[in-house]
Amino acid sequence: MKVTLRRFTPDPEQAIIESASVCWKSVPRKQILPHIIKAGHWTPLEFAQFNFRIEGVSRSLTHQLVRKRVGVAFCQESQRYVKYKGGFEYVTPESILHCDPGVTYCDKDAYQVFLKAMRSAEAAYEQLLELGVPGEDARFVLPNACCVTIDMAINYHALLDLCKERLCSRAQWEIREMVGLLKEEVEKVSPVLAEYLQPKCYWLKHCPEAKPCGRQAVSGQ
Repeated sequence: MKVTLRRFTPDPEQAIIESASVCWKSVPRKQILPHIIKAGHWTPLEFAQFNFRIEGVSRSLTHQLVRKRVGVAFCQESQRYVKYKGGFEYVTPESILHCDPGVTYCDKDAYQVFLKAMRSAEAAYEQLLELGVPGEDARFVLPNACCVTIDMAINYHALLDLCKERLCSRAQWEIREMVGLLKEEVEKVSPVLAEYLQPKCYWLKHCPEAKPCGRQAVSGQ
């Protein structure tokens, strides 16, 4: 997995501060930023934009990611037009690659089962292409594990919302790792803005999940 911040609003903190100062017709100053974030006045945060390229992630991940619709835009590698002759790259979950022998499903040698499924999909895809089936139809046999590249443009407000949900320890492991890398990229250009990219329990001061990780007290306790 590779995440690269390709473009961003120059001086994103100042862009937010200047936009927020319009609301009160005040002089732009640094104190505005923590004030509007803590007060939940997040509209000015949309004036800072970040464009990422995300590579080596699974279709399973992007199916989750593209459900984020407000304040974000995507351009994803097309399986309709890109042909995968000679095989395709895929993501192997750690639970399959390095699973605990004591776990029931590992008794069936989970990695070999997974590998056989990937090879079978590769063979079927190639055979369909050789038989003249259009790539847009041959792709129907490709698995969710198939790797893909996706570009994402997202404003800071939307990025905060994404991190609230996907940095939670109960989020699926692959997308949680990806969002962690998004945060690392933002930190390179704005450590201040990166610091606010936190899971939802940070903002709620409690855990709303049915199975908490223990970072925060459970809601209602």
